[in-house]
Amino acid sequence: MKFGVGVDYSLKALLLLAERYPTSSPVRVEEIADTQDIPENYLRRLLIELKRGGLVASQKGPSGGYMLARPPARITMADVVEIIEGEYTPVECLEESSATCPREQPCAMRDVWREVRDSVNGILRGVTLQALSEKRKHAINYSI
Repeated sequence: MKFGVGVDYSLKALLLLAERYPTSSPVRVEEIADTQDIPENYLRRLLIELKRGGLVASQKGPSGGYMLARPPARITMADVVEIIEGEYTPVECLEESSATCPREQPCAMRDVWREVRDSVNGILRGVTLQALSEKRKHAINYSI
């Protein structure tokens, strides 16, 4: 039930871009990978997915790179999870393709799993890149 490393890497990359928003100059993949300690080739694949999902935009050329496609206040952790891993569901019976429990007996746990899914998704929808960026700034200032 844990999120994969792709979600973590994507959020780290997006946070770096959020901290530089609304600058018009894109950030090179190499810089993001280096400063966030993310394998560069993996980051390239993640950024392609995030671009397809509408979270980042890219610019080609010698001064090219990536930037946020919309304000950090309008990008949530749920957006990132859905693009990288799909909709969060803690158990298979809650997936869209599975409308009912495959067992003959009604499942007493299904309602609890539904609450878990809804709670996690609600938390993720409530946290924006802007909020994460502000938390990170306060944490850095506090640790000095």
